Order: sequence, then C-alpha cells, then structure tokens
Amino acid sequence: MIKALTPTRGAHLRPEIERLVADFGRRDVLWAALRAVVRREPARMEASDLSSHLRRDIGLPPVAVPRDWRLMR
Repeated sequence: MIKALTPTRGAHLRPEIERLVADFGRRDVLWAALRAVVRREPARMEASDLSSHLRRDIGLPPVAVPRDWRLMR
C-alpha cells in the first residue's frame, strides 16, 4: 500500500520538463540538459593569487613582494 502512495522517481519533474519542451522545443531542452551534465567546474583561485589586501581581509598574512598592478589585468 505504501508503494502505491509514493510517486515514481522523477514524477515531480515531468510537468516542468513538459512545460520546458512546450516552451522551447525538444532539441533545445535536450542540449541544455546535456550542457548542464558536461559543464566543467569553474577554475579555483589559489590563496597565493590573491592581493595582500584580500589576504588580510580573510585573515592571511600579506604576500612578501607587492605585485605590479599592471600585471593583474
């Protein structure tokens, strides 16, 4: 009886997916889903790449040699 009352897996997504397909078409929804699955994570920034000012804000010691601001573009 409990199995009869529990919705099938993904049942709550079907109306949303059907709405997206109706609004944008099957191909666009499929490509968006594939891009979301294959998307790379953004590159992480190392603490050594931060300026002395930002390092001080998060409680790290400043860098030993101040950097040239023109190289930070």
